[in-house]
Amino acid sequence: MISKIKTVIIFLGLLTLSVNSAFCASLDSIIKKSDLDKTATIAVSVKDAKSGKIIYEYNEQKLMNPASVQKIFTMKAAYNELKPEYTFDTQVFVDKNNNLYIKLAADPSLTTNDLKSLLKETKELYRKPFNDIVLDASVIDNKQWGTGWMWDDDTNALLPKYSPYTVNENKIDITITPGKNNIAEIKNKSDYHMMFVNLLKSGSTNNIQFERMPWQSSDMTYVTGTIHSAVTKKLPINSPQTYFITELRKAVSAAGLKYSGQIKIAPVPNQASLITKHSSDTLENLIAKTLKTSNNLYAEMIFKSASAHNTKQQGTTQKSVNMFKKYYSDIKSTDEIVIVDACGISRNDLITADWTTDALNKIYKDKEFDKFAILLPKPMEGTLRDRLINLSLRLRAKTGTASGISSIAGYIDTKSNKKYTFAIFIQNHTQPAENVKKLEDDLINEIYKM
Repeated sequence: MISKIKTVIIFLGLLTLSVNSAFCASLDSIIKKSDLDKTATIAVSVKDAKSGKIIYEYNEQKLMNPASVQKIFTMKAAYNELKPEYTFDTQVFVDKNNNLYIKLAADPSLTTNDLKSLLKETKELYRKPFNDIVLDASVIDNKQWGTGWMWDDDTNALLPKYSPYTVNENKIDITITPGKNNIAEIKNKSDYHMMFVNLLKSGSTNNIQFERMPWQSSDMTYVTGTIHSAVTKKLPINSPQTYFITELRKAVSAAGLKYSGQIKIAPVPNQASLITKHSSDTLENLIAKTLKTSNNLYAEMIFKSASAHNTKQQGTTQKSVNMFKKYYSDIKSTDEIVIVDACGISRNDLITADWTTDALNKIYKDKEFDKFAILLPKPMEGTLRDRLINLSLRLRAKTGTASGISSIAGYIDTKSNKKYTFAIFIQNHTQPAENVKKLEDDLINEIYKM
């Protein structure tokens, strides 16, 4: 009887080995048949989420630029520190000299309408006129650009500057229309002053580029290309503090709030009294937007704010990185990876596919995994809205895209009802994004068959 049991165990072991070998050979074949493998670097890791068992590896120890896949891990560290019900509270105080203080909370979702509502309520609750309006922006530092970010992304609507002085995601609407004599008309709908050098020409298509040349003038935005029909573009502002004060003045006027002094910057004094506050949506909903739409500004401000909460001091990216590394310290290779921002867009960020699946497995073992996992995109929503539709009930993953970089990582429930973590990094490619995404999708569909 014992001999028969041993025979069965050996047979099942050999069968499993055979299935795994066939699976690995299939993934190898997909990669080798791709033109990308000849010139680009491809790294893949697949592990069993429950046991941590390695299912497949390919260049898994190579340090790669993760792009926005990194948001999974920075946002999880922030989620763990702040908790899902956390809100960013922009508070209004008054001191004994009738100075109005607005304590900024680094709320990435704050809008001009929020400021109007906040100041309108302030006026209703405190009917005396104010002297000065004072901004306290000490919650996080005012470093507005990530280490290793590209200078020519300064006009990229996906990468606005981030700051405690943030409103309307630090972007304004620019309307461009064809004009007479081959000269386009550029209109700034905001009160925020911005200078344009209009080099646009009439053409058969809208092909418009914005560029700033900080070595010449940081206040000048060059507009080049062709214009065919009227279009409105989002354009990041170049001075968050100036833009915030511009929108604050608008909100003060709309609320009918009176003050006789100036707008200043200083900490809220200890003896000041709280009048009211504006609370953002909950952290879990803000992180859902961060992950599903890959919002870089949200990622950076949430990450910095988490370190302020963690250290009880002004939040900085370095403090956030320290918090991040502490959270993932039980993954032995955490000290070998490089993290310099929250969103993963820096070319200084370096992680491995192996570390990525280990980190995904760590998150899976967390008691709040299910609550966090639903914040990740699934097919038909966010950055996965047009991809892997056949796996809509089986996949939660985060994509990443930058020049020459594509990545995807997450969780998949396989056809045999196993839960796997996976990471796919493709770097230094020159092909169209759709070609690269197709390789990723082919690999994921093959993983699903396991």
